[in-house]
Amino acid sequence: MAWSDSVRDPISVAQLANPAASAARWPDQSVLDLGALPTAVPCVRLHTAFMLREWHMTALADAAELVASELATNAIQASTTATQAQTAAPAPPGLPVIKLHLASDRRQLLVELGDNDLRQPTPARTDPERDGGRGLLLVEAVSARWGCYFLNPATPATWRGPGAALIQPGAKVVWALITG
Repeated sequence: MAWSDSVRDPISVAQLANPAASAARWPDQSVLDLGALPTAVPCVRLHTAFMLREWHMTALADAAELVASELATNAIQASTTATQAQTAAPAPPGLPVIKLHLASDRRQLLVELGDNDLRQPTPARTDPERDGGRGLLLVEAVSARWGCYFLNPATPATWRGPGAALIQPGAKVVWALITG
């Protein structure tokens, strides 16, 4: 239930899930690209639920759906504000894209959401008068660990295997580990 910055934490889940070791460490994987629109959040939630059913991991479904939808909401907000403020990694023109990556070793689930915002996610201070701003606090409460890492802008993006880059080099990936 702790924040883990992959720079300070050399054994973070984010580093263990590197592309070279990914298939062996996480045999079950799914990737979903979505436009950074509010309608993407229910898609992320449903996709997560479907994959957990397919992987016979329904015991983790409630926590995983909550984490995935909160991280998606944050990625959408970050993508929108980064595009407006020009604080994003260089990306093709048009609608910003978020990337959901789910990976399982059949005991635990790694949920990753990528966006092109270069800012670190920061949990908001709780304000009883505010309706929102508690997403990362919920993620922290229901996950074993969570954190953020950035793809190196000097390296070609090959996040999660062969083929086209899943998100732009220099992008941010926020992850959470859900355990039983």
